[in-house]
Parts: sequence; C-alpha cells; structure tokens
Amino acid sequence: MKCPNCQHENEGGNFCENCGTRLSEQARDEVAASTAHSVQTPSQKVQSNQYVEATKKISKQYFQYFLQVLKKPYANSHSVGEEHFVNGIITIILYSLFIPFILYFGVKILFSGINRFGSLFGANINAGPPFAETVIIPFFGYLVLTILVITFTFAAIRLGKVQVGYKEVLARFSSFLIPFVAILLIGLIFAIIKIKFFLAIFLLGFFGSILMVPPLVIASYKKENHEGLDVIFGSLIIYVLTYLSILIMGDLLFNALKVAFNSMFGGFLGL
Repeated sequence: MKCPNCQHENEGGNFCENCGTRLSEQARDEVAASTAHSVQTPSQKVQSNQYVEATKKISKQYFQYFLQVLKKPYANSHSVGEEHFVNGIITIILYSLFIPFILYFGVKILFSGINRFGSLFGANINAGPPFAETVIIPFFGYLVLTILVITFTFAAIRLGKVQVGYKEVLARFSSFLIPFVAILLIGLIFAIIKIKFFLAIFLLGFFGSILMVPPLVIASYKKENHEGLDVIFGSLIIYVLTYLSILIMGDLLFNALKVAFNSMFGGFLGL
C-alpha cells in the first residue's frame, strides 16, 4: 500500500516503513479488495471454461442425435422418449429460427430488386427489412406455434387413451421434425446465396411439418391401442386448431412479408 505522506510503497503493516506515518484504513481496504479480486479471477475463468465445455458437449451430442434420426427418421423416432427432451428443445429452437431467417433473406432479395428498379428512375430507395421485426419477433411466434401444435398432439394422444407424459411427446414430436429442419436449413442456404428455388423448399419444410408430423406422432403411440380417439380424427382436430392458431398469429408469424409489402409500396410512392 502507498504511504499518504511520502508515497512509499509498503507491503503491509499499520505504519510506513520509510517515514513512520500511520497508514490509512482506505489504503488497507484497497489492498484487500485487490487481493480478493485476484483470488476470484481464476475461479471465474474456471467457471467460464466449464460452461464452454458443457456447451461443446451438448452440441456434439445433439449433432450425433440429429444425424442418427435423419438417416432413418420414422424408424428411429419410435424409440425416442423423455430422455431426449433437451434434444427436442434444441430442435424446436432451430425450427423456429430457420423459418424467419428464410423469410428475412427472401425479403432481402425482393428489396434488392426494388432498389435496382428504383435506380432506373434515378431514385435511391435503399430499402431493407428490419432485422428485429422480421426475425427476432417472429422467432418467438413460431416457437409458441410449435409448442401449441405439440400440445394439441399431446391432447389427441391422451384422448386416444394412451398414458404418456408431455415431455416424451415433445421429444418424439421434435424427432419427427428433424427431416423438416434439414429441409429448412437447405432452404435457408439457398435464400442466403439467392437461389430462387428456396421458396419451394421453404413451403415444403413448413407445411410438410404441420401436415405430416402430428399424425405420425399419434400413430406411433396408437400402433397397438385402438381405443379412444382415432388417429385420423385426432389429426383433423389438430389441423383445425393449428389453422386457427396461424390465423390468430398471422401478423406475427408473417411479419416479414407485411414489412416487405409496406416498404415496397412506400418506396414506390416515394418515387
């Protein structure tokens, strides 16, 4: 600590080694705080490294699980249970994230065409989709929609007199969702590199998942149980409820398209 009188650096004690002046309480407190900070820093680094290692481990396990299910989606999904709940959550997050990203890059392609068209008339539009409104907000919308569809599927299974937990249904639903996540990933790559075929891939991944996954999940639980609600009727109920959910959440889910059209017409009016 530094002496307030002669500025001599002291290693410790109550008095200065050089001039004998009593050292202040504030100086001792600063040294103590500095020592405590130096002790805590390695602990914080160890904790940070543990988080990084845990993230790497989960990512590696999920990638292996993803590829395994993707090789034989129908056969492997039948064996998926509650132990794959975390993998299911990751799949749902990826699914909910890929869709708005595809629409975002698709709208960017549309805006680039508008900007080029405007330049022909000497107008500098420089329009572009806002990231938060076209990706972040819709992401939560698709997340909620997916959870709702899983909940509808769970209710249909229970009405079919099958005793099963919600976590297991979510995990199995997500495993059936993996092929469509892979399709959406391809669509996203195509949208980024501006291949117009991305729209067809997006429609296949989005509507294919909504139409195919619920009946496949119900059927996987109803193979030997023919009591209660039938698979077909359960699927029809899910379709109706999903349609109503999309209708209610339409502005949130497809906000990217809404922003695109508003900006497009606004840009032309600005000409």
